[in-house]
Amino acid sequence: MKKLVLAAILSSLVSAAYSQTDTLTTDKVAAYVDKQVIVKGVVAGARRFETGERAPLLLINLDEAYPNTPLTVVLYKEVLEKATINEQELTGKKVVASGKISVYRGRNQLVIEKLEDLKIGN
Repeated sequence: MKKLVLAAILSSLVSAAYSQTDTLTTDKVAAYVDKQVIVKGVVAGARRFETGERAPLLLINLDEAYPNTPLTVVLYKEVLEKATINEQELTGKKVVASGKISVYRGRNQLVIEKLEDLKIGN
């Protein structure tokens, strides 16, 4: 019985270790394209777009202003309409974003799929 319980606990620990998502800073995101990650950074600037096919949308540049930002966090209409985010108050705030790193027009981005995947602090 003890061996069975120990085996179950060991199996759970191994499984949890392999299912954890990487946590990183924005200077490391280029190595994680197409991977699920958690990224920490500071908002260097944000811009809301009210026109266009996917509008409204919000782009949040982390750690450096556009065009030098290592990562842009993207919120499309489906998520943005559930949020109360004032882009003018974001600069300087700490952000933790969860999602998959992708590349759009040569730039790294992380698209927020659910509002709870974005945490904005002070």
